[in-house]
Amino acid sequence: MKKSFTLLELLISAMLLVFIFSAISNVINSLKISNKVFNQKKNYLIRVLYYDILNATYINIKHITPDIDEVELITSNTLYNYANPKVIWYVKGGNLIRLEKIKEKEMYYTLDSFQRNVKIFKIYRKNGKFLVFVNNKFFEFIKDFNESKNIKHKL
Repeated sequence: MKKSFTLLELLISAMLLVFIFSAISNVINSLKISNKVFNQKKNYLIRVLYYDILNATYINIKHITPDIDEVELITSNTLYNYANPKVIWYVKGGNLIRLEKIKEKEMYYTLDSFQRNVKIFKIYRKNGKFLVFVNNKFFEFIKDFNESKNIKHKL
């Protein structure tokens, strides 16, 4: 007698395949969602730093170490509805932090941590262009040349 699969065995194996494919599909969808959220956070860092630089009336870049800069600026870009806050971007304990102070009351400030495990945070400025390095990624911001005459840049 020839051995073959019964109809019941084929149905059971088909049902198992459906369950496996649905589980894999759910895992893939979860990965897509987490990747989208991660990219939004990365873009949020770029967007906030870009608007800080674009709307700045004063910029002071301090070279703390060969790989780490601290950027102090006065900008109209605010996350907490302060009027022209003093903003400081710096790295502490491997975290890229944005400190927003009220100019009149230096004791009032907010802290936001934007990225972890930061080993390189460098900003270079030349002719109204800002080149920002954060770890292995770099971003270029262009500020209008007429506005950039008002920017004070200290090394």
